[in-house]
Amino acid sequence: MAATTISDPYDLKPADVYRQARMVASKTSRASDSNWYKEPGEIAFQWHLWFDGGREVCSATFSRSEGRWRQGPSLPLASLTTAENMPEMLGNLLSAEYFGTRPKALGVILHVADDFSLAEVAPFTDSAGDSADEFGLIRYNLVDSPRETLADREVSVDTTTWRLLPFWGAAVGQQRSAAMALPRQRESFLNRLVESGEQLRLPVRVSVTSAPAEAFAAMAVALPELSGGCLIVLPYLKFTAVFALSPSGELRSARSLSHRGNNTVPASFGDLLWNIAVGAELVASGESGPVPPKIIIASSNPTSLEEGMRDLEIYSLSRQKLDCRKVELGSLPATESLPGHRPEFLLYDPKMVQAVTSGQSPLSKTETFKNLWDGWASQNFFHTAKLDALYPSLADLRLLKLSTWFVYILGFLLIGLGGYTTFSLFAAMNHPSWHLTPEQVKLTEANHAKLITEERQINVTERLLLPRSKGWTNVELLLQLFPEESGVRLESFSYSLNSATPSGPQQGGAAATKDAVGLEREWTFKGLAKAKGLDLLNNLNSQRGLTAFFASLAEVTQDTSFAPSAERQFRITLTQNRNARYTAAASAADVARDPSLSFSYTFEATIVQTLSEKDPLAVPVAKPF
Repeated sequence: MAATTISDPYDLKPADVYRQARMVASKTSRASDSNWYKEPGEIAFQWHLWFDGGREVCSATFSRSEGRWRQGPSLPLASLTTAENMPEMLGNLLSAEYFGTRPKALGVILHVADDFSLAEVAPFTDSAGDSADEFGLIRYNLVDSPRETLADREVSVDTTTWRLLPFWGAAVGQQRSAAMALPRQRESFLNRLVESGEQLRLPVRVSVTSAPAEAFAAMAVALPELSGGCLIVLPYLKFTAVFALSPSGELRSARSLSHRGNNTVPASFGDLLWNIAVGAELVASGESGPVPPKIIIASSNPTSLEEGMRDLEIYSLSRQKLDCRKVELGSLPATESLPGHRPEFLLYDPKMVQAVTSGQSPLSKTETFKNLWDGWASQNFFHTAKLDALYPSLADLRLLKLSTWFVYILGFLLIGLGGYTTFSLFAAMNHPSWHLTPEQVKLTEANHAKLITEERQINVTERLLLPRSKGWTNVELLLQLFPEESGVRLESFSYSLNSATPSGPQQGGAAATKDAVGLEREWTFKGLAKAKGLDLLNNLNSQRGLTAFFASLAEVTQDTSFAPSAERQFRITLTQNRNARYTAAASAADVARDPSLSFSYTFEATIVQTLSEKDPLAVPVAKPF
């Protein structure tokens, strides 16, 4: 399904949005394949295209599962603009030749190295960039409203896209960020690539990135010994990108130096680099004069390196002293196996990402390179978000699928309910009771009344026979209340079970209307106690303590009559006095003869449990027979 068949949901009515979502769910694999919603660098099979405006395009494929780079299919430079033979080219790419297996999704990253334009951000906007949140806000404003964010309000948003490059190492008063610009002339190629993938029902996710920003970020692993305090110079065919690193390794500024004519280096190359170093405060003063700024010039083109180094050496001998070092990218361990020795590809290798995350090099520990590898260097200049907004999200499609199943299940239930209702009605209409004679009806009613009476008799009898008071559980109550060595000497104990209200008729006939009568249980204790024994009684002298005791007693004895409930009330009456016979100096012989001499207190306690007439253990007053 081509993307041109999709309408913007904001221009549709809710019913049309629903119909379009159903069409997407039925005619595409978006509801079942999460690759439609991934970033190109997250997809297992990737196609990387790098071009600098020359005659050739560097084409490379990468398999994340194997961690292996391969040479990609050749692509004429003109195809990046005309998008000719795109279906055939995509079909050739999806063969097992370039990935070792046939890919089920494809991430395409276009590394643009023929343009690196930088523009100033509006002063009032850039001054707010003191935190990662503010940089993120400016970043999104550049995408949504670049004219309101850039210092130059006359920029063309139809031919150029803009992304932010923060300067994390900028000093106070210096420019804190710049806007990177890329032309939109290759969007037709990418749109045609996306459409071809949709026609094949294959997720094709595309991204356009700035090659100089990626190459600069790759220096953290390409040059692991580098720590900062230098200019990183990256010559390309049409321009040279210069990045100034502070001594701590933070990005302080960036410049794009255009090449004139067919020159491989900018005019006045040495003067430009010296001025950039001075502006970035990389020229220090020593005892014998200025300390030469450190310059790293890196490229995979030996010709560009030689001409650039020759120009800088001449400048260093005739004008200002420069400390120059050339780095041929093809000779580095990190890039020697990459197609075209392009350092831009390193950002998409999980092994390299792990190396930066673990801080294996000095630069990877800085805020600048952590943020660059976290997505700032590989910002997508393509309008992917606008294309994605045309389609339902993965959560929406899954919810739509779930709702479809819900409709099917609901329909099945309705059909089943209708069938069951029809069957029940048919069975009821054909029940033998419809054919009973009057005599048979009377006999059935008499049997029914007899069964009801018997059921009532059984229920009343069962309630009468319920165990309401067990002797052994009352003995267990004593053991739980006064455990061994509790410091209590029990002299008397009594237990009684009575009805809570008289069962005979009362005034107004209130008792006659009741179906059951409540019960009242009373436990009376009298004895002597020491201090720790008195604490046991005091713990019961509250509604909470009394309820907790009977709850634990019900659990121990499994006697439901002790279990607290809303229909049951507990109360206690506790009287404590000093024991007049207590003698602190009593000998062991005296205590053996009269144990009361060793107890400090006397006590008398009465615990009452009231079961209301609504309690399941209440005694029914109706006669069962």
